[in-house]
Amino acid sequence: MTDPIEQLVTAIRDSINDQTFQKLTLGKFQNDLPHSPSYGATGPPSPGLLPDELPNVQHVYVRIVDLKTGPHLSFVYRYPDQDITKNSPIPEGIEILAGWLGSSCRSATLLTSKARQQLLFSRRGKPRLFSQDLPSLPATDRSHDREKVRLLKDERALELLGVIDSEGRPRAQMGNKYRQVHHFIEALAPILKGTSPGETLHIVDMGCGKGYLTFALHQFLRENGLDPVTVGVEKRGALVKAANSIAGQLEDNNIRFIQGEISDVDVKPIDILIALHACDTATDDAIYRGIQEECRWIVVSPCCQHELRPQLSAPAGLEPLFRHGIQVDRMTETVTDTLRCLYLEAWGYQTRIQEFVGTEHTAKNLLIVASRTRKPGACDDLVERALAFQHRFGIQHQRLGALLTGIGGSALPVAATVQEA
Repeated sequence: MTDPIEQLVTAIRDSINDQTFQKLTLGKFQNDLPHSPSYGATGPPSPGLLPDELPNVQHVYVRIVDLKTGPHLSFVYRYPDQDITKNSPIPEGIEILAGWLGSSCRSATLLTSKARQQLLFSRRGKPRLFSQDLPSLPATDRSHDREKVRLLKDERALELLGVIDSEGRPRAQMGNKYRQVHHFIEALAPILKGTSPGETLHIVDMGCGKGYLTFALHQFLRENGLDPVTVGVEKRGALVKAANSIAGQLEDNNIRFIQGEISDVDVKPIDILIALHACDTATDDAIYRGIQEECRWIVVSPCCQHELRPQLSAPAGLEPLFRHGIQVDRMTETVTDTLRCLYLEAWGYQTRIQEFVGTEHTAKNLLIVASRTRKPGACDDLVERALAFQHRFGIQHQRLGALLTGIGGSALPVAATVQEA
C-alpha cells in the first residue's frame, strides 16, 4: 500500500504540473523546522531574522507565484506575532515539504481546483490521507505583485448567492457586498492564531440575513484546516429556507440555518458569536449572550446607537465637543462602543475596534472583535473603570452594563431584533 505521505507529495507535484494547485496549509509543528526555503526575489524579511531560528511556528501556507526567474513556491511562516514570506524554486520547495511531513509537520491540507486532501497523524504517528472531490474552482492568480490577495479562496457559496458570476466577477450592484465579505474575512483572520489544526469551532451568526458572511467564514475556517460547525439564525423564514437550500447544494452538513432571535434561539455550545448591524441595544443583547455562553470570540458590528443619545452630557472642559447635534450623534456612537469594550474587558475579553468596510458602503462601518483571555467572571476594578467612564458622561443606564451588573436596572432577559448585515 502506498505511503500516505508519498501520496500527498505526489498529489502536490501533480497538481503543480497540471496547474490545478491552489493552496497548501501546514500545521501541528512538533519542533523547529529542520530547514527553510531559500530566499527568492524578495530577499530576507529582515537582517538576522530567519524562520528556522524562530520557535513556535503555528502554520505555514504555501502557494505558487510567478517571479522573473520562473514559478516558485511561496512559503508564508505564521508566528504568534508576525508572518514571514520566503520563496523557493519548485523542485527545492517540494523536497523541503517532503522532509517536513511526518517529522516536523503533523498536519497538511492540499486544496486544488479538483479536490481537497488532508494528511493527519494518529497519536502513535501513523499517517492517514483523507480526500474530498470538489467542483471546479477558478484558476489561482499566480502573479507576484498582484493587486489584492483574497484570503477566501473557494467562492462557490458567493456564486450561488448571486454575488459573483461563474467567472468569479462581482455581479452588477454586488461589488460592495463582495468587498464587505472579504474585508470581514480579513478582520477575523487573526482568530486562526488562537486555534489548532483540525479543531472544531462552533459558530453562531445572529441575524445572518441571506448568509453571505456566514458561508464565507465557514468556508474560510475549513480552508485553514479547522472543522467549523456553523448555525445561522434569522427571523425571516424565507431567508432561512433559501440559505439551507444553498447549504444543500454545497453538500455541507456542518452549516445550517434556523429561524429565531437572540431571545429564544437554543444553540450550544458557541465558540464564535457574530451579530452584524444589530439595531441599537440588540448589539448589547448579543454581547451579553456571548458572555453568558462563555464564547471564545464575540464579533459585532453596531448599528443605530440611540440609547445613550438623550442621556449624554459633556464632561467638564469638553463642552465645545457637544455644541452641535451632529457632533453629539457621533460622540454617542463613540461613547457607546467604548463602553461596550470596557464591559467586555471587565468580563475577561481583549477587544479591538476596526473599520469593517469603507464608508462608501455604509456609515455603520465599525467592527468590535472581542477575544476571551481569562476565565469567565467580572474583575471588580475593571467594572468600576467602566462605571466611572459611564458616569462621567452623565449616563445612568446602559443596556450591556445593566444586563451584566444590574446597576441602573435589574438584570434583563435577552431580547433583541437583528437586521441583515
